[in-house]
Amino acid sequence: MSDMNEYKIVKITDLGTVNRGKSKHRPRNDSILYGGEYPFIQTGDVKKANLHLVDYTQTYNDVGLKQSKLWKKGTLCFTIAANIADSAILGMDACFPDSIVGFLPYENVSDTTYVKYLFDELKLYFQQISKGTTQDNLSLDKICRVKLRVPDYDTQVKVASILSTYDTAIENNNKRIRLLEQMTENLYKEWFVRFRFPGYEDVEFEEKKPRGWQVGTEDKKHFAPTIFRYDEFGTIGSFVRGKNITAAQMIEGNIPVISAGLQPSGYHNEANVFGENLTISASGANAGYLQYNLNDIWAADCSYYQDDATIWFVYNTLKYLQPVINNLQCGAAQPHVYPKNINRLCILIPTEELIHKYNDSVKPYYDEIKVLNQHNQLLTQQRDLLLPRLMSGKLEV
Repeated sequence: MSDMNEYKIVKITDLGTVNRGKSKHRPRNDSILYGGEYPFIQTGDVKKANLHLVDYTQTYNDVGLKQSKLWKKGTLCFTIAANIADSAILGMDACFPDSIVGFLPYENVSDTTYVKYLFDELKLYFQQISKGTTQDNLSLDKICRVKLRVPDYDTQVKVASILSTYDTAIENNNKRIRLLEQMTENLYKEWFVRFRFPGYEDVEFEEKKPRGWQVGTEDKKHFAPTIFRYDEFGTIGSFVRGKNITAAQMIEGNIPVISAGLQPSGYHNEANVFGENLTISASGANAGYLQYNLNDIWAADCSYYQDDATIWFVYNTLKYLQPVINNLQCGAAQPHVYPKNINRLCILIPTEELIHKYNDSVKPYYDEIKVLNQHNQLLTQQRDLLLPRLMSGKLEV
């Protein structure tokens, strides 16, 4: 067991350098900044990451880089606005805005992975001291004033090594999940974009579309690459609006509450949607965000879809049309995407037989994803049980 006296009380500035990210240009969403080779990390990317941050949704070009800063691979990112106190280690050189703090350790003084777990252990405390009257915000000054208990460098490395074993397993599972998702997406494009579906050689084409596929009125506004005419999505199924629930109404449980964000807004003790389902965020900055859920949920500020026979065809169709869905946002003060907007989305609808055949073909992939997610949940629980005992020195390393 580690000697409690070996722990020192320090501040984060004793362990390394800590600075806010940079994004000086206004407005921040100016298109002249984006579309280049430099990853641009946002708070939502940090929240979705595990130990290492490797996935991102936006990039800067040279103009964007000039008004920002390129942080080195291995930098610890820590969010101080929006989703506060989430952390992850950069898996590549990247830029990030001032809503994220970057930490780089002093050599042989602190271990980046250990500091990440230290921040995880103190997450609730950081969130508490960030509470504001109008908007939560965690300042750099507040972070630098927090007193931290840390052991010597060698002990830090040992503790980080034990905990990261679990996260490495989770990240390997996530790599497999991404591969399986890519396989379902590739099959979708092969069948329904390039029209190389089973038996396509024997199918006649009419007006450059397979015979038997439903058609509607052409809608170039919705789908730029179209050479076809489309029917409304609502002809094969409909999205339904969820039922809002406040944090005060949630009763502690393990059912994720799906709302407007990229992650569950909380957890409840009961569900209102059962089994595999799709959700699309209904409001806020992430209005239009599509995700699949393999287990029961409470659908709150979102629209949801359920149909075992078509769900994976619908998911990959809408995933292919995600930029189109994002453009459905309406509302002056706060963006919204309503079920009626989604159900009127124009798509090309294959034969019912082919939809079911695709669904059956990819279902084993999603079944494996479900098993991998369950394994990740178990690994996370085991890691989180160890975390406080290792960080406090109560467990021998």
